[in-house]
Amino acid sequence: MTVHFPPKLYNHLLLLLVYSLLTYCSCKVASSEVNNNHVQCVESERDALLHFKQGIRVDHCGYLDSWGQSQECCQWRGIRCNNHSGHVVSLRLRGSSSGGVPCLEGTLDVSLLNLKHLKYLDLSSNNFGGQLPKFIGSLATLEHLNLSHAGFSGVFPQEIGNLSSLTSLDIKNFNGRIESLRWLSHLRLIREVDLSYIDLRTTTSTWLSIVNNLPFLRELRLDGCGLSLTSPFSLSYINASTTLGVLSLSYNNFNDTSIFEWLLNLSGLETSLTYLDLTFNLKLFRNDLQLSESSMKVLDNLCSLQTLGLASTGLNYKFSNILQSFSTCPQKALLYLQLTGNQVWGSIPDNIGAFSSLRKLNVAQNQLNGTITQSLGKLTMLESLDLSSNSLNGTLTTTHLSNLSKLRYLFFESNTEIVVNISADWIPPFQLDMLILRSCKIGSYFPRWITTQKHLSMLDISNASISDTIPISFWNSSLWSGITHLDMSRNMINGTIPDVSFVFDNLPQIDLSYNFLEGTIPSFLRNNVSTLHLNNNKFSKGLFSFLCPHKQTRLSDLDLSSNLFSEKLPDCWSYFDRLYNLHLEKNSLWGSLPTSMGALNKLGILHLSNNNLSGTLPVSLVNCKSLVMLDLANNSLSGHIHPDFGHSFGNLVILSLRSNRFVGVLPSSFCDLSYLQILDVSNNYISGIIPECLYKLVSMANTEDEFDPLLADYLGEIYYDSARVMWKRNEQTFGGGSSFTSFGGRNSLTLLKGIDISSNKLEGHIPEGISSLVGLKFLNLSRNNLTGIIVSSIGQLASLESLDLSHNHLSGEIPPSLTQISSLSILDISDNNLTGKIPIGTQLQGFDASSYMGNPGLCGAPLPKCIGDEASAIIPNGDSKQDKKGDLIVGLYISVVLGFITGFWAVCGTLVLKTSWRHAYFRFYENTRDKIYITWVVKISRAWRRS
Repeated sequence: MTVHFPPKLYNHLLLLLVYSLLTYCSCKVASSEVNNNHVQCVESERDALLHFKQGIRVDHCGYLDSWGQSQECCQWRGIRCNNHSGHVVSLRLRGSSSGGVPCLEGTLDVSLLNLKHLKYLDLSSNNFGGQLPKFIGSLATLEHLNLSHAGFSGVFPQEIGNLSSLTSLDIKNFNGRIESLRWLSHLRLIREVDLSYIDLRTTTSTWLSIVNNLPFLRELRLDGCGLSLTSPFSLSYINASTTLGVLSLSYNNFNDTSIFEWLLNLSGLETSLTYLDLTFNLKLFRNDLQLSESSMKVLDNLCSLQTLGLASTGLNYKFSNILQSFSTCPQKALLYLQLTGNQVWGSIPDNIGAFSSLRKLNVAQNQLNGTITQSLGKLTMLESLDLSSNSLNGTLTTTHLSNLSKLRYLFFESNTEIVVNISADWIPPFQLDMLILRSCKIGSYFPRWITTQKHLSMLDISNASISDTIPISFWNSSLWSGITHLDMSRNMINGTIPDVSFVFDNLPQIDLSYNFLEGTIPSFLRNNVSTLHLNNNKFSKGLFSFLCPHKQTRLSDLDLSSNLFSEKLPDCWSYFDRLYNLHLEKNSLWGSLPTSMGALNKLGILHLSNNNLSGTLPVSLVNCKSLVMLDLANNSLSGHIHPDFGHSFGNLVILSLRSNRFVGVLPSSFCDLSYLQILDVSNNYISGIIPECLYKLVSMANTEDEFDPLLADYLGEIYYDSARVMWKRNEQTFGGGSSFTSFGGRNSLTLLKGIDISSNKLEGHIPEGISSLVGLKFLNLSRNNLTGIIVSSIGQLASLESLDLSHNHLSGEIPPSLTQISSLSILDISDNNLTGKIPIGTQLQGFDASSYMGNPGLCGAPLPKCIGDEASAIIPNGDSKQDKKGDLIVGLYISVVLGFITGFWAVCGTLVLKTSWRHAYFRFYENTRDKIYITWVVKISRAWRRS
């Protein structure tokens, strides 16, 4: 019996059969590329892989150990083959992505060209170095190429544009340069592109037009490329992608909002774009309210957006209006909102609770104000909440937090008006990884609810007005298992710390400074801790047991300063071989410096000032060659300063031996301290002369705070460290958050440069080379026995603010160049043998007379006038009267001449111009002449007759 199918049904069955066959073939091919159990390796490709292995010098991860152990290369690590043909289709040797040592180091061999069926090549996070080979562009079958973080440099090969089948390209952190992106336009099938952290500034005029003509582009990452943006209005959008889902352009130089105009013209973006990151384009909105408002309207149609990053873009907009931009979206898809470091203002609106999918909300470092809305408690999916460094107020209660069961990161620091009012017995529904409430008002009682947190890695409740004791439950809680950072400093916490049997796992940093803790330092705070700050407390016991553990410690930063210890300084420092920062100043420690301190060969900063230490400097101290700061001031140390001092401590930046009992001479090796910025050996018994070679102190001859890169590890600490320095006649603390205003807001300890060798027994003259140290802020050579003159070129010290040469035996005149130091605010050259007139200049005449007293031969303002000044004062007055008389005579002559000229031309000019007047005048003149003649003749005749 013959079965007849209707034509329509027949067609459907035929299509179904074809579809089934295609599906079967696809599955077979897919499985063949995964299952290598029975694949036979192609010999030429095996040889190519072995040649590749020969180019690898180092294999830290053992990736290539299996290569060559068998003939079946498809079984080697990192290799995938086509199960049907046996051809290698995938080579994946991705190195370490955690920033550790790269797995592979070497070069790429051209033998890779024999892998003619290679589709997937991943050599990322290794270190191949050198030029990226051009032959990569000949791997015609490649679909996925990942060479990110691979150490390549040089000029990027344009031949990569020949990979017409490429759909995914990742070369971020390429160390060379890309001169043009035209090759990218040839990759017509490309879907994913990551060129992040490559300098693309030369492509600024073309990059957007090239990207805009990649029709299948789904993911574009160009972070940190130095890009700017030309106007996108002239672009053609015919071939533009309609499926762009990820756009990451952070850390570039966009200085206007044209990027939003481009986004508006991309069709399909409202349903495809899920990720938009423009963070750290500092001038994107230029802090302009109108730009912010118009650009935020772009968000109205981006209803699929899940991640929005606009941190540090100059955004100046009301926070409630930013959230309102998403109001047209029926369902709020937003998961991550990053707005840190802008000028976002206003309160947190109640409608924030509508964003029920939100997982991360970061609006730190803005200008938010008002109270904390309870609607935050509706964000039940929230994992991270960062509202730090704003001006929020009100009370944070359990109502805000009780429903946030997924919360892991909570940051409210530096909102000084926020009051944290949470019951001590409250049990949170979440387990936090980080809790930062610094400078909030937690209140008098210790927040015991914190002890319920078992996974904390960072806890900061510093400066939070806590005046309670720390409960035993806190020290016994399991939160310590993962802690890396604990800061409870700057409170009023009192009582003692119990010595519990606990060993940290993660080398935490612990700061309990500036409290009222007392008693003995518990030993558990020393075990597996990297940083321990207990300074400015009332600890008084147990220093010896703490510093003599009889086993190696892992402490690198220890600060026990400003406590009440009055013990002998222990001699157990060989157990602290990792220490680079040691503060023991401002206690009552006694005894000599221990010999074992020479074991601290990594020590960079040593503070032992303001104690009762005595004895000489141990010879073993010269082993501490890494010292950058050495402060032994205000003790009773004695003996000579070792002649090789400068050679042993070649990295010293700050040296203070002030107020001790050192004797002998200043070693000439001091001149080799080329990084030295502060030299203070004042108030000792140093004799001899000032070394002539001071001009070699290179750092003091520099007006900038530039250091050798080798010192970077320690200089980072100096930026947060502090030191006591005699500055403008007062002992002041520089650095560590104080005295910043004197030097432009930066840590003044790194900018302060000066020499203080006052109150010693130095003789001889002031070296001429001292005037080359143009970076000096202060120079104090007072209270010595110096002779000779003040160097004539001292005016070159243009940065000088304080100069004290008083109480010496200096002679001669004050150099006129001293008037050139316009920054000078403290000057004292009193009690010397200086003579002559004080040079005239606003600077020197502005100081009090006490700055010059005790120099009998010195005169001139502000001291009494010099001899001869009175006579010269009279002469100028006489000259003044003579000048006034002369001025009168000159004025008389000028008046007569002007009168004559005016009268002459008033009469004669008229007679010249008018004929009738001229004739009348001469007739009058002749008649008058005749009358006078006749009159005189008659008078003479009468006189003759009488005689």
